[in-house]
Amino acid sequence: MHIPRPVLRGIAALTALAVAAVLAACTAGAEPEESPTVAGAAAGAEAGRDAVAAEEQYAPVVMDVMSTPRWFTGTDGLAHLVYELRLMNAFPVEATIERVEVLDAADDAVVQTLAGDELAAAFSLQPLGLPAVTALAPSTVGVVWLDVTFDEPSAIPAELRHRLTVRVAPGLPVPDEITSVGATAEVDTRPPTIVGPPLTGRGWVAIGSCCDGPHRRALQPVDNGLWLAQRFAIDFNRLDERDLFATGDPGLNESWPTYDQPVLAVADATVVASADEFPDQVALTPAPVTLAEADGNYVILRISDGVYAFYAHLKPGTVAVKAGDTVRKGEEIARTGNSGSSTGPHLHFQLMDRPSALVADGLPYVFDRFTFEGRTPPLEEVMANDPQTVPVRIDPADAGPRRDQLPLGRDVVDLPRPAR
Repeated sequence: MHIPRPVLRGIAALTALAVAAVLAACTAGAEPEESPTVAGAAAGAEAGRDAVAAEEQYAPVVMDVMSTPRWFTGTDGLAHLVYELRLMNAFPVEATIERVEVLDAADDAVVQTLAGDELAAAFSLQPLGLPAVTALAPSTVGVVWLDVTFDEPSAIPAELRHRLTVRVAPGLPVPDEITSVGATAEVDTRPPTIVGPPLTGRGWVAIGSCCDGPHRRALQPVDNGLWLAQRFAIDFNRLDERDLFATGDPGLNESWPTYDQPVLAVADATVVASADEFPDQVALTPAPVTLAEADGNYVILRISDGVYAFYAHLKPGTVAVKAGDTVRKGEEIARTGNSGSSTGPHLHFQLMDRPSALVADGLPYVFDRFTFEGRTPPLEEVMANDPQTVPVRIDPADAGPRRDQLPLGRDVVDLPRPAR
């Protein structure tokens, strides 16, 4: 329901008066006394559970961690700890996010600080598509999309908490700036799942890979929950030998080097679901699809307990496996296509904790071996060029063989056939 802004201001004013009246009533005639502290509570241990641990204060924006923080090693050589911090403004006035600090819960050491432009880039309102701001109107929710990097996985804390500083709009008898600490979360410090590549050959561009972009922020409201199965998903698109995305009429799927390439099992696994019933879309001019049609032709593999691999948008008539089949690492299970919710031929690949493309938590993974060829310019720049005539410019810095790493967004990789 839309409430006109003058009414909101009236509500804020009435709330401020009410809070002020309560504060006055509760303090009138009372002698000032020293507030209890953590140290004081510890010194008075005989008071037991009745001891007050610390002075209470308003926290206008309430924090919580949406899922378990998990890590992987990227092609930059860093360990990336990835998760989401949800922020809800519970005050009747606007609250502006000034600073977010990630703390090691063991000693409150700061492991990352986001403020200014870095905070703005890592923050969005929920749902996506709303204006990119760091101010939360009353009763609105935002998400900080965290990618905390470490030189070594051994440096990743076992538990995190967060310090949030917000600036409160005038209208309430509280400080202009309030800092609160909370949102404690245990970290899954186990190594990511190691798999073979789902494709083979040179010139594969990892579009939408971690740790930002459409997959990273694709929270889906399904079955009365918010799910981020695509957190570590990659859309693989292939360049030809001249580094072009298309070699003919871009309206034809066959003009794209990505189309009709072998799709491989990334591990010895069991097939839990597959579909081979949807037609390819027309490249660049797709028809609308329903939620049930969005994945197009697909395969889901069970790799181990709580670890599933998902392949989407496969070519019709090429899915070679069905539920109950077992596959070997490197076995061809389908071919790349353009079915489902897709604007052009590509392979969507991800790992998740249950056999659903949407109702699941996305899991990190790394490929056992591949060659890093370089990085493309930002996707917006690439898409502005004619895919048939303008080669994609690849920066070859740090190119070379890689092991147990995940290609990051815009990486170009040469994927070998997995060794059995």
